[in-house]
Amino acid sequence: MECTIEKHMAPKTKSLHQIVSRMNTAFPDSRLIQYDCGKLQTLDVLLRQLKVQQHRVLIFTQMARMLDILEAFLTFHGHIYLRLDGSTRIDQRQVLMERFNADKRYFCFILSTRSGGIGVNLTGADTVIFYDSDWNPTMDAQAQDRCHRIGQTRDVHIYRLGEKFWFK
Repeated sequence: MECTIEKHMAPKTKSLHQIVSRMNTAFPDSRLIQYDCGKLQTLDVLLRQLKVQQHRVLIFTQMARMLDILEAFLTFHGHIYLRLDGSTRIDQRQVLMERFNADKRYFCFILSTRSGGIGVNLTGADTVIFYDSDWNPTMDAQAQDRCHRIGQTRDVHIYRLGEKFWFK
């Protein structure tokens, strides 16, 4: 009897399965993004240590979309930051750099490795974090030099994030 009912009802309930499945799909809260990504978990620990030690940080990534994610991450953790990427107007770039170098309230400056160029001078920072490496190693070297400039008074620390640890 059960088999007969199941055979009879199966065609009618097939469409209900899709509806029930969609209703059961849950999307995580965007504030939990770091718990799905080992690099962001590592970055959280590293940034906490650096903030306690009163460092100021440049975070470089190759992708502009990753800057969007870093912005959400830094905002969630209450870090005061500035952002510079390829879409930042030239007249705004100098203003942002001067603001970061002069104002100690800014803890982080997030940048695309390809957004810099001549004249990018961020001596207000003493720590460089490469969230990911650029496909062109010359771009990483240029990014690293952005706080190794004339006027830098402190040692510069460089970190490259890995999956579960960072390299100094």
